[in-house]
Amino acid sequence: MLKTVKRLAAVCLAAVMAMGFVPAQQAEAAALKKPGNCRFVKWLENDDFDECTIKWDKVAGADGYQTLLSLTNGSRAKWNNVSKTKTSINYYDIDDDHVWQVIVRAYKNTANGKQYGAWSNLAFITPSPDDYRLKNVSPNAGSLQEKISWDIVKGSNGYNVFMTTTPKGTWYWNKSTDTKATANSAVITKYRGSKLKKYTTYYFRVVTRRKRNGVFCTVPMPSSGYYLGTFRFN
Repeated sequence: MLKTVKRLAAVCLAAVMAMGFVPAQQAEAAALKKPGNCRFVKWLENDDFDECTIKWDKVAGADGYQTLLSLTNGSRAKWNNVSKTKTSINYYDIDDDHVWQVIVRAYKNTANGKQYGAWSNLAFITPSPDDYRLKNVSPNAGSLQEKISWDIVKGSNGYNVFMTTTPKGTWYWNKSTDTKATANSAVITKYRGSKLKKYTTYYFRVVTRRKRNGVFCTVPMPSSGYYLGTFRFN
C-alpha cells in the first residue's frame, strides 16, 4: 500500500512539473513584446526606386525577428528571419504597380523550437508610378493648365503631386488626388500659388499615399534629383 501511495505521489509530482514547464515556456514567449514603430524608412539610391529599408524598435529578450512582406491583399507573401543584432531589413526588386505591406514579430529559441511574440503594426511600401501621360488643357494662353495621368498603383489611397523648377533643389507639394487608387490624374493650374508661366520647365513627381487606421502614413520621399517627368509651355 505504501509503495502504491509513493508511486501515485511520484506520478502526481511529475504531472505537476510537466504542467508547470509548458506554461512557463508559453509565458516566456508571451512576454516578448511586439516590435513597435514598424515603418518604411527610405528608398535606397537607385534609378528604379524598387529598393527600400524597413525598420522597427528593438524587443528586449528577443533572439531574432521574423518579417512578412506581402501585397495589401496578403498574396505574394515572403518570409525572412533577421538576427537580434538588426532591427531593419532591406527589400529589393519591389514591383512598382502595387502597395506592399510589412509586419514583424520577435522570437525566442527554446527546446521546442522558436516561440513567437505578437505581430507589429503594418508598415506600407508606397512606390511611385513609373509611367505618365501629358495633355495641355489650357482654355487660353492666360490660364495655362497641364493634365498629368499616370499608371495606377494598386492598393493605394490616392496620390500626392510634387513640383519644382530645380529638380535637385526644393520640391513643393502641389495637390492631392481623391483617396482611391484609380484617381490617377491631376490638372496642374498653379506652381507655388502662382499661375503657370511660358518658357519654364516644370518637373513633377507622383508619390503614392496609403492609410493606416484611417490616417495617412508618413511616406519617405524619393531622392532630390528624382522626377517622373516634365512639361513646359512655349
